Amino acid sequence: MPTATRHVDPALAAVRAAETVVREAEVAKLHAVLAWAGEHTIECAGDPDRMSFGECPLHLGGPGCPVVDEFAAYDLAVALGLSSESGCAYLGQALELRYRLPRLWAAVTAGRLVVWKARKIAEATIALPVEGAAYVDQRLAQAVTKISFAQIRRLVEEAILRYAPDQAKEETTDRRRVFVDLHLTDSHGNVPVDAVLAAPDAHDLEHALRAGAKRLAEAGSEETLDVRRSIVLGELARGDQALDLPGPSVIVHLHQDSPDVGRCETTRSPVTLETIRTWVGSAAKVFIRPVIDLNDTVHVEAYEAPDRLRRHIELRDLTCVFPHCQKPATRCDLDHVCPHSRGGATCSCNLAPLCRRHHRAKTHGTWRYLIEHPGSYRWTTPSGQTYRRDHTGTVALTYAEP
Repeated sequence: MPTATRHVDPALAAVRAAETVVREAEVAKLHAVLAWAGEHTIECAGDPDRMSFGECPLHLGGPGCPVVDEFAAYDLAVALGLSSESGCAYLGQALELRYRLPRLWAAVTAGRLVVWKARKIAEATIALPVEGAAYVDQRLAQAVTKISFAQIRRLVEEAILRYAPDQAKEETTDRRRVFVDLHLTDSHGNVPVDAVLAAPDAHDLEHALRAGAKRLAEAGSEETLDVRRSIVLGELARGDQALDLPGPSVIVHLHQDSPDVGRCETTRSPVTLETIRTWVGSAAKVFIRPVIDLNDTVHVEAYEAPDRLRRHIELRDLTCVFPHCQKPATRCDLDHVCPHSRGGATCSCNLAPLCRRHHRAKTHGTWRYLIEHPGSYRWTTPSGQTYRRDHTGTVALTYAEP
């Protein structure tokens, strides 16, 4: 009896081939990152937990993993196309796999364990002592292709009870926590937040979120309830409003040459003086600010930038201007691109927002940048790579030869 010939779907075959290439590339990337780490390992003299305004050693993996240069790690993060936080998290997971989870590392290199799952396991074991990580590694080695994340979590908890009971006791005493997973930023710039609060704090937060979401809806916001609640939480984080939410705040930008019309930050459109009076009558706080022309050059004869100049820079750049960084400019330092000590002016043409960690990298490391034009910056990394950072994101311009 003739045997039927099985038809191979060429599209599925192409998908499988592409998936194989991706998996092999992820393993190759891990090897490259670990090779880089081997060249940037440092010895920590004195207190390994010391902190200063200058460079700090980074203990990214668990106990027993190599320690790496901080500012060099930011160079690696940019090469990976990641923020400094995400790049350091990736490096820490790679070090954890290589140096503390040898059986799982062998499974990764053999293709039996996919990289993304191995990284999740490594993330969970970084806080464990050496014996605890070895226990998890041994228990998982035979079931790496089948174990679920719930089982991994239970195994890590068991390792804590066995090898770090003091840590487990602290956890059962008070389970409050707040975890902001910055290295899981999605394509829209959103990150997950997970928290456990005391009941009174949770009630107060819920009241604030409900009232704030209602306020935004009444102000004309067409976003969904969930989005409005997240916006309110961001406002609370920045201190833009109090928890009791006694009433809405109004920020009005007035043209200096026109006393009859202003512009509201909420509507983004001109409003009449009568409308402004109505808002002011029901507002808890009213802020009157001049309209800022971002095309103007603002200059002062001092080192410190006044509020008007700071606001100009914040509106122009919106975030820290370091490659891939998304820290809000309102929470950044203002950096003199050309240092003030070398004649750099305190003006909108020579100031840029840098978050504290990247301000340190530029001031105390060999990171350098210049302003191509307002809002566009060309960065040179310690390894000699160059990148352009502007409102569209970060783009690699040149790569040094390996």
